[in-house]
Amino acid sequence: MTSNPSIEQEFLVKLNNLIELNLENEKFTVAELAASLGKSRSQLHRKLHAITGKSTSQFIREFRLKKAMEMLQNNEATASEIAYKVGFGSPSYFSTCFHDYYGYPPGEVKFRNPSKSLSNIYNFSPKQNSDTIIIKKRIYNLRTYIIGALALMLFVSFAYYKYAYPIHDNLNITEEASNTITSIAVLPFKNISGNNDDEAFCDGMTTAIISRLSKIKSIKKVISHTSMMHYKNSKMTMPEIADNLNVHYILESSFQKSANNIKINLQLIDGPSDKLFWSSEYEGKSDSIFKIQALVAEMVAKQLDADITQEEQKQIEKPLTNNTEAYKNYLIGKRIFSSWTSKSHVASRRYFEKAIQLDSSFAEAYYNVGLTYSLMGIWGGNITKKEANTLSKPYFDKALQLCPDNYELLKYLAYDASFDWNFKKSETLFKKLDDLGDKYVSDGFYFIMGNSEKIVTNYFEILEEQSMDENYSNINWRSLPYALFYKGEIEESKHLMNIGLKLHPSYDALYDHFGNLYLAMEDYETAQNILETGLLISEKRHASMVIHLAVVYHNQGNHEKSQDLLNEVILRANSGEPEINVFVAHYYARIGNHDEAFKWLNIAFKKHEVDLIWLKADPNLLQLKDDYRYKLLCKKVGFLNLK
Repeated sequence: MTSNPSIEQEFLVKLNNLIELNLENEKFTVAELAASLGKSRSQLHRKLHAITGKSTSQFIREFRLKKAMEMLQNNEATASEIAYKVGFGSPSYFSTCFHDYYGYPPGEVKFRNPSKSLSNIYNFSPKQNSDTIIIKKRIYNLRTYIIGALALMLFVSFAYYKYAYPIHDNLNITEEASNTITSIAVLPFKNISGNNDDEAFCDGMTTAIISRLSKIKSIKKVISHTSMMHYKNSKMTMPEIADNLNVHYILESSFQKSANNIKINLQLIDGPSDKLFWSSEYEGKSDSIFKIQALVAEMVAKQLDADITQEEQKQIEKPLTNNTEAYKNYLIGKRIFSSWTSKSHVASRRYFEKAIQLDSSFAEAYYNVGLTYSLMGIWGGNITKKEANTLSKPYFDKALQLCPDNYELLKYLAYDASFDWNFKKSETLFKKLDDLGDKYVSDGFYFIMGNSEKIVTNYFEILEEQSMDENYSNINWRSLPYALFYKGEIEESKHLMNIGLKLHPSYDALYDHFGNLYLAMEDYETAQNILETGLLISEKRHASMVIHLAVVYHNQGNHEKSQDLLNEVILRANSGEPEINVFVAHYYARIGNHDEAFKWLNIAFKKHEVDLIWLKADPNLLQLKDDYRYKLLCKKVGFLNLK
């Protein structure tokens, strides 16, 4: 008696049938499979990953490879011909994938799988005669004898070598000591000093090790500092963290400081098995912290069998500063800055400035002073972007002079050029960043230019390549939920917004963007809750939040409340508050009053307001896109490639 297959089994059978029907079609990819099932790519990915632990592209690829194995065992065609039969457009790529999956190239199938191909040898048709069968048997027997003899010789040689050159059995090495899985997460250093003031040093050590390991190209994946800080004091097990971040190794460390002495304990753990792979301990004076950081990175890289080039070695050994007191002030400033509020930015500045006084060649300190000034003209500040640029420019210029390839500075300057409507410069800088290896960093720029398709494609590449569920270090929280919304991935957009608010509960800008997005989805109740919460937690009553809430009330029929909020922002704009005229235009665009909307947009244009960069991206301003005045304004602001 047989039981009915489960829903999951039926789902997998349906997937297999669809892939087999399209086996030779190399263009039958994740998008086509999802469309055949009537699901979005994200829905398909999450369901399949929950059942099999595999991404959709991995599932399709493995199905094709298994079919290829069957064909090779049956000797149906050459390896190159079979590559095309199972949907690979390139025999060389097929061979690479086959080798990665099975551990040997397709040409060795008939030698590597004698037991599997044995059934094919005896599976003759009635037309075969006994002579043919005898010949095949003899060929197989001869091959078996040869392989057996070679195996015996290899065993004898290995036994002699082990006897003649014994190794230490107490070495702390797992079965993957010849490791080729170069992916690692560095957990935040634990402070065991008993002094809360040393937390900044712990965070600094975490950042330094991650930064140095990231410079080694042969280490394929190093989880970012931003993502890892979510695991500070986490109660999750190592296998859970490894699965969550899709990494193989986890570095767990502790930091202890006593007077001028520091002590660091390291444990490199095989994440999936939770087994200790390597451990070490370092002690030294506090003024040797930079040498210890470099040494730790080098030793971890060595355990991962990572190749380090001479240039990478220089980068690893290069400290941010040689002045430990300057470094201490810098770390305190970074810790205060990380709260990501206007007050914290201002408060952190004096520590960065102190670091510069102690070391006038400290590039990172100059960059961070410039950043605190620049942000005053973008979100939460009280000056215009033009005034902010005047204050930040000398510090950014000095930082670039001292360190021309400062990645974080280049990234910020790329976005900053967009904020100044200098899209050509922004595009050039983002291309330079792409060349440095981060192909997702320019998502924010693509969004400003109205290219949601590129952002969504990048996101699904992350999902497929990394089987990522809760590791969101590579995504742009401001751009991606909007882009998914524009491409019809509504549920995925909502999913990310929920995750974003959980990960960043005090980041008020997310409440503004997400409330605005729920407004665009016409989910007015959720939009109201998010926007009102954002106004409660924010240290400033942001005009954009007030306006978006006014639109919500308008759509709920509470016109009196809506008008009160609108009048509040108009009064503030007329009183000279910078960078908020554009938000009044948001309101009028939403209620269909185009004339008033363009009146306020023209005021914003004359004042060169930074938020005009969202002309091609914000759902409120896109209400105007069919008006001839909209295209004229886009051209004046400087947008490229207008459709």
